[in-house]
Amino acid sequence: MRKKFAGNLLLLIFANVLVKPFWIFGIDRVVQNRAAPGEYGTYLALMNFSFLFGIMLDFGLNNFNNRAIARHPSRLATYLPNLMVLKVSLSLVYFAVALLGAMLTGYSGLQIRMLMALALNQVLLSYILYLRSNLTALHLFRIDSFISVLDRFLAIIFCGVLLYLPSFASAHFDIHYFIFSQTAALGITAIVAFISLKGRQRLEYKLWTWRYVRSILVKSAPFAMLGLLMTIYYRIDAIMLERMYSAIETDIYAKAYRLLDAVNQFGYLFGVPLLPLFANMIRKRQDIQELLSFSAVLMFVFSTAVAILCGFYADEIMRLLYPASSAYTASIFRLLMISFIPISSVYIFGTLLTAQGTMSILNMIAVGGIIVNVALNIALIPRYGALGTTVATLATQMVVAVLHIWVVTTLFKVNWRRGLILRMVLFVVAGIGVSLACLYIPAGWMLRLAVNGALLGGLVLVLQLVPLRLVSLLRGEAGP
Repeated sequence: MRKKFAGNLLLLIFANVLVKPFWIFGIDRVVQNRAAPGEYGTYLALMNFSFLFGIMLDFGLNNFNNRAIARHPSRLATYLPNLMVLKVSLSLVYFAVALLGAMLTGYSGLQIRMLMALALNQVLLSYILYLRSNLTALHLFRIDSFISVLDRFLAIIFCGVLLYLPSFASAHFDIHYFIFSQTAALGITAIVAFISLKGRQRLEYKLWTWRYVRSILVKSAPFAMLGLLMTIYYRIDAIMLERMYSAIETDIYAKAYRLLDAVNQFGYLFGVPLLPLFANMIRKRQDIQELLSFSAVLMFVFSTAVAILCGFYADEIMRLLYPASSAYTASIFRLLMISFIPISSVYIFGTLLTAQGTMSILNMIAVGGIIVNVALNIALIPRYGALGTTVATLATQMVVAVLHIWVVTTLFKVNWRRGLILRMVLFVVAGIGVSLACLYIPAGWMLRLAVNGALLGGLVLVLQLVPLRLVSLLRGEAGP
């Protein structure tokens, strides 16, 4: 299982490394720099607002479907057409609720029109994610890797043409062009995903009865509740910041958040192949200890190294991305990148709990995350603005991560080896020490960053936190 996980993970990462960083830094960042002041902050707040109601598009169907198809692949023939029809109905409800919520929140007419365009993108994305849940459940990871980057690849082409055409070069870039470019890319990707899946089995177009649909919704309801709760404590921060402080301050937060969002993409990729693997192992009553330990340590090493490097070079990175950046933006960025460590652990431990089906526990943890996040944002935003939101994010993610790890350790009776934990602690301490020493290298900051990263990689090998050779990893030989 570890061999399969490692191979699929490397494939997903390779595909995403080729495309998504260019989207984030070559397109998304440029759009923010070219947009009118505060416009991107409004866009971020509205995008997060559209995410809040996104659970109505999914209603937990993706996780439910992934788990069900992984256990019984033959169900694809009936599940695919019926769930697609069901998602059309859910999409109509989503548009209605999003519009009502925007009116009650007090958004202007222009903001509501932008929100509706973003809502359409969420609908298209929900179809893509549903279709991908079938691909991963069937272990079609190569096709899924292609689909996972297709929308961004197309959006890069569409936005790139608009951004770099001479007629657009001198004026502020209209954020609506940015949104509609993504709409076209998502629409094409959804069609390709459906075609790639349709040929796998002969579909049965006999529609389910309402009674059966209701039973499916009841089964997926816990997944839906989890999705809603997690979306709230992940997305409410930018909305509260824009409503309680200003769009300009949200702009600053968006600049610091961009790199966290970029590395989060790779954290998410860890969970994609893990869910069907964990679900299959649990069904067969196989021991998950080795796969859990391997994936958790790999994720910890990656996230900690990223947090250390971004922490020590926060000022330089922010000035590189945004020439007018200030020390204030860098301090927000530094704290946000520390929060990547607890966020990344949830991709591992939360995935295992989802595969186990312990949705009530996951929902209780998510409720706790919302309470901590909203309370801290209410207390800190009026006084500290974006910095207050950042502190609230870090505190929330730490609380949620600790709870996930504690539940998994208790429920699965995981025996964490003391030697492994000691090596992980040594990696953090030694990594900070090495990074401090690198500051005194008489060279440019980029060279120091590269040397620092190489030394952190060397520490990983010296402490034997991952296999010494990639070949060993792929062969499934003994690891940490």
